[in-house]
Amino acid sequence: MYSKIYNLKFTSITEAKNGVSFLSEEIGGAILESNIASLSILLDKEGLVVVTIRFDTLEDMNQFVKRKFEVFDSLKMSFSLRYSERSAVAVYTFDREASSVA
Repeated sequence: MYSKIYNLKFTSITEAKNGVSFLSEEIGGAILESNIASLSILLDKEGLVVVTIRFDTLEDMNQFVKRKFEVFDSLKMSFSLRYSERSAVAVYTFDREASSVA
């Protein structure tokens, strides 16, 4: 599995919450068209947002990057933030399946 990881450090938790809302709409709304296998958007109390997007193929990841780079450019223009991104290959992943608790 191929992953794209984005780290966005906002200057305040309020700005980070606004950024998360924007990311949720823009990237969450592209799950089907981008063939996203997994999406996590994490926010900590210091205003750090970590977005992890997983894809089954390298081609899907590369197509996502080509189509969605403007989402991150828009954030960089709208907010004062530090931004980094990297690509990775999943070596080990565990996700518990949702189940009902009796």
